[in-house]
Amino acid sequence: MHRPQYSGTQKLNVSMADIIYLGTPCTFDPFVVEFFLALQNGATLLTSHHTMKDSPSRVLSALFPDNLVKPGITILQMTPSLFRQFGATSIRERILSSSSSLRVLLLGGEPFPSNAELVTWMDPSVLLQKHICNIYGITEISCWSLLHIIQSLQSQISLGTPIDEDTILQIKGQNDGDSQQGELLLGSATRRCYIPEIDDKLDTQKGDSSICFRATGDLVTRLKDGTILYGERANDVVKRAGNRISLGLITRKIQKCLLSSELATCLWLEDLQKLICCIRSQEPKSRVQQRAQTFDILSKVSIAEQPDRFVYLQHFPCNVHGKLDKQLLLKECIPLAQPAQQILKSYLHDRLECVEETDEKWAKRQRLEDSNPCGYDLSFRQAGGTSFHAITICREIGLQMCIDDEQRHLFEMLLDENIPLRTVLRFLDTAKLVANNIKLKPVEPAAVTNCHHGGLIIKRIEQPVLKLQFHWKVNFEKCVDSPVAEYEGRYVCVGAHSKILRTLDPLTGSELSKVRLPNRIECKVTFLSEQLAIVGCYDGCLYGFNPQTGDIVFNVGIGGMIKSQPLLTADGRRIIVCSYAEDYNVYCLSAERQEVLWCLRIGEKPIFAGPLELPNEQSLIMCTLDGSYSRVAITDGSVEWTQKLKEPIFSTPVLLESKSNIFLSAEVAGRIHACHVGNGKILATFSTEGNIFSSLAVKTPPTFMGHSFVVFGCIDQHVYCLRCKTGSGSTVSVDFELHWKINLGAPIYATPSLLTVHPNGLLVWCGATDGRVVLMNFRNGEIQWSDKLPGEVFSSACYIESLRRVYVGCRDNFLYCLGI
Repeated sequence: MHRPQYSGTQKLNVSMADIIYLGTPCTFDPFVVEFFLALQNGATLLTSHHTMKDSPSRVLSALFPDNLVKPGITILQMTPSLFRQFGATSIRERILSSSSSLRVLLLGGEPFPSNAELVTWMDPSVLLQKHICNIYGITEISCWSLLHIIQSLQSQISLGTPIDEDTILQIKGQNDGDSQQGELLLGSATRRCYIPEIDDKLDTQKGDSSICFRATGDLVTRLKDGTILYGERANDVVKRAGNRISLGLITRKIQKCLLSSELATCLWLEDLQKLICCIRSQEPKSRVQQRAQTFDILSKVSIAEQPDRFVYLQHFPCNVHGKLDKQLLLKECIPLAQPAQQILKSYLHDRLECVEETDEKWAKRQRLEDSNPCGYDLSFRQAGGTSFHAITICREIGLQMCIDDEQRHLFEMLLDENIPLRTVLRFLDTAKLVANNIKLKPVEPAAVTNCHHGGLIIKRIEQPVLKLQFHWKVNFEKCVDSPVAEYEGRYVCVGAHSKILRTLDPLTGSELSKVRLPNRIECKVTFLSEQLAIVGCYDGCLYGFNPQTGDIVFNVGIGGMIKSQPLLTADGRRIIVCSYAEDYNVYCLSAERQEVLWCLRIGEKPIFAGPLELPNEQSLIMCTLDGSYSRVAITDGSVEWTQKLKEPIFSTPVLLESKSNIFLSAEVAGRIHACHVGNGKILATFSTEGNIFSSLAVKTPPTFMGHSFVVFGCIDQHVYCLRCKTGSGSTVSVDFELHWKINLGAPIYATPSLLTVHPNGLLVWCGATDGRVVLMNFRNGEIQWSDKLPGEVFSSACYIESLRRVYVGCRDNFLYCLGI
């Protein structure tokens, strides 16, 4: 038995109790390791039929059976690409869970997964129970050479240390003192594989005891402490329009722009001299989402590194050895031949976001009235194009041109600031083109004089693509389900299940004050002034506190859990508190002295929804969990009318318009009701396909012909936007019409927020129970931006327009601040 394999056995504590999966094809050298590792230690080998390997779910069931009678494997060796095919959920819940049988996971043959991806696969505590290893080596030195056992999900992943004393490392490259960079060579006097085309040319005078070094083809960095980090393949450096670019470096830059569940790889199409970026996104992205991500990526890389094309796929193909099959991937990504005009239009649209108005009359009027050019009246440079972009376009369109001078002329037209794109498109319409793009005529590099200047300048004709940045997060120790409150853009305040209530600086997240109440907090804070705010608690008390100091000013026993936000009436004289108390579920307190002015019981069950004050009418609308809803006088608590629905109401009622005589309520069974303020009778109903716990957000934009819109979330995983049209004349009527609905992929409990963001206009923010948070276009529901938080989102967000920041709680125990 080879000494290196024996050393690996010792480091991994392989014994006869282990079950090793023999999943590597016999044509791939790790097969020998798996096979002899079992023979040497008397361990069990588990094999599978080759047809099973096309179905990751079948392989998973065989390796980690649900039936407790059958044992699962303890040692698994795979390439990262093959391992990813199990999916993050199965990896986390079945393979790398604390209860799984797996003891050792060996990943090698490809770059090791990033820390961000590892976090989606396992809890940090798993590293205390299992060996997660980066294994490295080459066939020419009999497979395994270096081994690194992961100790932390936060530290850099090294290639590891030699698994035996005979293996010697050498780096052929430059040394700058603190680190050494270059190609890694592996050497050994005992581990020598015969390679005729190399070894036959060596000096035969040397004895068998001499050390033989083999080039790995991998570029690495050795740090001062001896740690060796993988960089990229030496042959991943290509020449593009006179610039040397590294595909591995570009891939790493792009990977930083992606979600932790997404994966990128860059490919070089030599014939067309095209750089293609493939992004594996397990969840399909809309065209808007793809473009938003594309522009974010383009802003993070230099001009020479910008991909010509982005391709979104749900799966990356693997070859028979389980590695990423770049040749097959390239075939999937090679674009079909397009007409020359369409190539330019697509480039303008996708890369420079320059589009032409489809309404010709409108466009012509704009050209007459507006001295600033837009759309195809811009020159290529005015639209954000550079000489580097021009070369890329000319190279592809030039393949279709019969006359060499026409390609040169196209290049000159693109760089001429006095020639509008409309003229360039007309030129392409008249140019002599071949039917099949089989020619290859390069543009002379001499024409490129400023490819290295600056980054991409984007002149957006449409609204800018939205990008959100995570600014800070604060740990509340337990779930943050409460809606977030803010005061005049100066404070952000929220409570949590940990009983902690914090007031924070909205810019930095630094703590201004902290209050610890006797029980959990799910109630939204109400600010009475700069120095006084109120909040309800699960202990049945209403607390008044100073948000600047954290001092508790008063507490009033209400008799039951308070989940709904207390209401300060418009005159500032009364506080209305709804609760889960068994005797009186509504209290009215004086704001000045906190004395009980009146109390009341509505319906037979508690109240979760907040009260709605009717302006200038000294009345309230309140809804209960037995389906009752009533109009109550603020002055004395007298009930003016009561109606009852079949199902509970969790949603806070809202007025359809600021001075409307119609209010909306949401029955949990999925029905939105428009009701008359005067008598509570239902005027119209809209039904959804799931329960509604979200409250309603209403807006009457001035540009929508007087229609009002109501936005809400639903358990059926959709955000709904309804158009509401009220009747004119003496008769009160309302009609509901579905304006749009968008599937977020998980149930929605949080109330959507309406955000005004200049110059994009009105947007809808919403969070779902799988952690997804999105920004949508209010007009059509298109998702403008999307990301995932590490935990479920039940908290309704708040937005400070002056700071362009969103604040939202999460069930990973953190409050997050995101800037637009």
